[in-house]
Amino acid sequence: MVYFPILLFCTACLFLALLQDRWRLPATVGIMGGAYIIAVIAASVLKGKFEGPNASVQGPAIAGTLVLLAASVFVHSNNILQKLFTALLSLANLSFILLFTPLLLGVMPFGVAGAPGGVISVLAMILFYLLTGLCLYRPMQRFAQRGPSVFLFGMTALCLVLYLLCMGKLDMPLGVESPSGRLFFAALMYCALIFCFRSVYQAGRWQYQAAKQENREYMAKKAYSGCLDMLWAVRQVRSAHKNGEYALDTVSQLIREERTGEVPRYIASYKHSALENPMLGRYHDNPCLSAVIASKAAFAAQHKVDFRCNLSALDAPMMTGELCILADELLTRAVTDASQWEGDRRVRFTAIPGEDLIRLEAVYTGELPKKEKFSPKGKSFRQLLDWLIDDPDPQENELRGLDGAAEIVLDASGSLTVSEAEDGVIIRASMRF
Repeated sequence: MVYFPILLFCTACLFLALLQDRWRLPATVGIMGGAYIIAVIAASVLKGKFEGPNASVQGPAIAGTLVLLAASVFVHSNNILQKLFTALLSLANLSFILLFTPLLLGVMPFGVAGAPGGVISVLAMILFYLLTGLCLYRPMQRFAQRGPSVFLFGMTALCLVLYLLCMGKLDMPLGVESPSGRLFFAALMYCALIFCFRSVYQAGRWQYQAAKQENREYMAKKAYSGCLDMLWAVRQVRSAHKNGEYALDTVSQLIREERTGEVPRYIASYKHSALENPMLGRYHDNPCLSAVIASKAAFAAQHKVDFRCNLSALDAPMMTGELCILADELLTRAVTDASQWEGDRRVRFTAIPGEDLIRLEAVYTGELPKKEKFSPKGKSFRQLLDWLIDDPDPQENELRGLDGAAEIVLDASGSLTVSEAEDGVIIRASMRF
């Protein structure tokens, strides 16, 4: 016995799980919930209109599935072939359950007449729909934005063949003589269906990871090239500084021969002020990383931000380009936000080592933007409808400006967090090695 409310509920859940929402989840669930109620009513009305054991079940089930398919056209952004595949998969699942359940009940060591048989049938249906949904969830989500393809045409045709096989329409071509043989072939087809989807998904995932790694190396090289430019600028400043020192020393010597005491004091004052130039500081043994920090320290000095850096403990097995990207994005965010703070401005950049772990922290004076909660008070119906259906407007989140750092930290099995503290904001990047 088939309970159509449960069957169509499983079908609606399969649509929601495998297909991608066009609007926000509340709107999608609301529309599909309404379609589910209409589908149940349609199935109940048509339940006695078909003759025969198979037709009395398949007819109402097809009608209810068509209602859910029609609703899916409006609420899901997948192409029509993916939606049709999901509908055929649901019908194939039903025909498989109708074939499998009698065989399952026949091997039970206890009586299955009445309620026990109904409970087992319902559980078998729910678990089988859940199994197919879990097996196909990742592949369908991965290729949700793609158009119709030869592969999907083939999988849709395989679903149709599977449906006809479980219905007993292909017994003669396949030489099947018993329900158990039909079940065996159907199980093989399900395995082939899932194997094909998972194989294509894994191949696409591998290609994506390869492209991601290539892009990461390209960005690291690009960042490294930019760091070399910074290093060249720092060296030019140092070279000019040394030339100035030499010239001043020469003038000092000449003047010293004339026994003038004012000029040496001026030269000493000049040297002392030059040592306070942030561009001349040595922040790390890695010259490129030191150059990146020096440029941020100069920006901080220009905006009257008290900048302190302690990276003496930073010894991470990472490419120079990745280190420079981390330092650049963390310090750019910290120094920029601190420069807009009213009051004392400061930035502290520190490396904290641990066992198989390195943590970079940028602590600065500032505060995170407050998120405004949506309130229906004073809103028009159109505004409420837009809030329900449309995606929310992009807002500045905690990780703004830290995209490259987030990707590097994720690849190192770490975490990147931005949180408020008593004296400001802390950006913390933790990486494991």
